[in-house]
Amino acid sequence: MRLGSKGCWRIGWSIAKLWLALLLAILPCAHADESPRNEDTAVHITRAELLSVTGTGYSLPPQHIEADTLLSDGWKPVDLPYTAARELVPTASSGMRAITDWYRIDLSGQPRTTQQRVLYLPRWKTLGHISVYGDGVLLYQSHGSPIHNGYNHPLLLPLNATANTLSPTSVLIRVDRLRNSGSGFSTVWVGDEHALAWRYQSRQLLQVQLPFMGSAAFLAVGAFAFAVWLGKRRESLYLLFSAISGVAFLRMLHYYVGGSYIPISDEWFEWMTVSSLLWLIVLIHLFLQRLHQQPSAWLTRVALGLTLACNLATLPHVSTSIVSLYLFTPLLNLAVLPVAVLIFAVNLRKALRAQLPEGRLVAGWTVFAVVFTSYDGLLQNNLVSPESVYTSPYAIISLFFVFSFIMFQRYTGAFAEVGRLNTELVLRLRAREAELEQSYQRLRVIENQQMLNAERRRLMQDMHDGLGSSLISAIRSVERGTMNEAEISSVLKSCMEDLKLVIDSMESVDADLLLLLATLRFRLAPRIESAGVALRWEVQPVPVLAWLDPNSALHILRIVQECVANVLRHTRASSICFSTMTVHDGVCVVIEDNGEGFAVDEALRRNGRGLRNQQQRAQAIGGAVSWESGSAGTRFTLWLPLHREADAARTLDPA
Repeated sequence: MRLGSKGCWRIGWSIAKLWLALLLAILPCAHADESPRNEDTAVHITRAELLSVTGTGYSLPPQHIEADTLLSDGWKPVDLPYTAARELVPTASSGMRAITDWYRIDLSGQPRTTQQRVLYLPRWKTLGHISVYGDGVLLYQSHGSPIHNGYNHPLLLPLNATANTLSPTSVLIRVDRLRNSGSGFSTVWVGDEHALAWRYQSRQLLQVQLPFMGSAAFLAVGAFAFAVWLGKRRESLYLLFSAISGVAFLRMLHYYVGGSYIPISDEWFEWMTVSSLLWLIVLIHLFLQRLHQQPSAWLTRVALGLTLACNLATLPHVSTSIVSLYLFTPLLNLAVLPVAVLIFAVNLRKALRAQLPEGRLVAGWTVFAVVFTSYDGLLQNNLVSPESVYTSPYAIISLFFVFSFIMFQRYTGAFAEVGRLNTELVLRLRAREAELEQSYQRLRVIENQQMLNAERRRLMQDMHDGLGSSLISAIRSVERGTMNEAEISSVLKSCMEDLKLVIDSMESVDADLLLLLATLRFRLAPRIESAGVALRWEVQPVPVLAWLDPNSALHILRIVQECVANVLRHTRASSICFSTMTVHDGVCVVIEDNGEGFAVDEALRRNGRGLRNQQQRAQAIGGAVSWESGSAGTRFTLWLPLHREADAARTLDPA
């Protein structure tokens, strides 16, 4: 996702305001040489006497130093801040020759008091240790590594810490250094603690705390980016951002780590500091290359080759031509600068050519980074005032803001894209649901129409085959004069019963066989009783038949009607009994009479139409019929399945 012009302008303005705030914070320290408003509370010392004593190697500071111990001649007045020049290219003996610089500050002009007075030293820079004496008594000495000795930490130490002790009249500051490494010594403040604490805290914030907090925040956001990359492996920008944050953290360690014992040797710590700078440039190159999507294979190979070659050449205890890496570090930093400018220039040209808004944002950072890094190179080589503040940490902190903003835009842009896709998907689903609903409604209309047509055909077929044929037979008989009024009335009643059965089959019985039989009883009971036959109803509850639809109901009604008609027409029975039972996986409807029996097999062989119709209708609904007949009467059984397979049901139009 690309940034809009307004977004770039806003983030650029935010970064500009951040740097303005930092510059305003630096101003008090940059003008530290101005005269204080209250000369009685704090004295700004810009002059001192210097005595340099040549030696070999480092030596521990004595507990006491007498005035006559040091040479009386050799002292020279110097202006503070003071810098000792260094050799740009160290020689083989650079790490052996040591010099002890003594800075003598005369406080005899200040009134002596038992109130606590402090000495504030904004910056000191040396490859060695520093010690502070008050009237010849050791008040402070640095500890740990002579290389990473906390040079970037300001000093604020009491001159008369014990009770009822007068403030000293002179201060000696002992600074050890290698002869060819040079050194730097800022101006000195002496006064009350409350008058100098804010200066010390401002320096501590700018030189130590802000770089530490910035690198820690960078590392934390990088860890989050790495976690995001684990879930989205194809997004290599998150991995590169995480790697940049880790390397930047290692690069910035030397600005605030020191003054105590470091768990690794000076050589390896310095090698890690130099290597992290080289890899930081390479990773920024890869990040920008991934951003503008215009890779430079040759530039990548050159950058990786130079980085690997420099890493191997400066590896501790490997190269014999390098006496001590920390003596070569300033030269290496200056040598890396043009390479970094070349890499950044190529990437920025491609980003601007691709009209990438992030490219303009990174271009603004590059200007800051080049200026700040160049200034730090001058400061590290003692070419500018040692009282200045290292600005490279702020270039890395601004890199953190710029890259974090880019990753935030990418991250939120991904969420916005997901939201857009989800919204589009919801709209597509709604449209699809509307289409399906329309199709479903059309299918329902078609299905209802088909059901109506099927029901209409069924009714027409049933009325034609049953009611129609009976009426036609009755009309022909009347025309021929072969039927009397009683016979005509019987035929018409039979037609009415057929019509009622057809109507009853259309009623919903909710798969309840007993309800269907009760409806049949209501229709047939008057006819049975008018024939002088007693009706016994011994129907028991049975399970519901889920497959019982109007067509199947009509088949059952026709079967039972045919059975009752046969009893009334042929058996001369005096009673008829209806009963139901559940057997195994089916339901039985049993009709028994006490009339004359008949030979079942012979009746079936004569192709009796009524019995055959009953068998066919039972088979059509997946059931079966059977007869047991004898001299005591006839037992008719209709077996119906509890569950019927869809493919087992055959379609048989009622006849």
